[in-house]
Amino acid sequence: MTIETVRALWDKVEQRDWTGARRLLADDAIMTWVCTAERFHGGDAVIAVNAAYPEGWSIHVLDCTPLADGRILSLVRVDHPPQSFFATSLFRIDNGLIVEIEEYWATAEPPPAWRSAGNLPGYQRLT
Repeated sequence: MTIETVRALWDKVEQRDWTGARRLLADDAIMTWVCTAERFHGGDAVIAVNAAYPEGWSIHVLDCTPLADGRILSLVRVDHPPQSFFATSLFRIDNGLIVEIEEYWATAEPPPAWRSAGNLPGYQRLT
């Protein structure tokens, strides 16, 4: 049930179904964006920041798997042309509701010039 809850959240967010997404969050849920040192307290706050994000994005769930400690790990790609981002998220669920989200966001970008096949053995550029 917990993987389904996380997948349902991403689906509701992709659909901009903020009411449906909110139903998946505990009232006292906490979301932390580690890379920017931000924390959002409460299910309403989690929804508010996602709903306020500038439009034009789409979410693609790449993986969603349980961890040994009971958390759920998800990896999503967010396309917001002309950029793409990846979010690695750790979810804690209690009584069927998401109580904690810890997210690490990264921008998809080309590597610096010093990292190339001509400079490093065994190098491969993925496309």
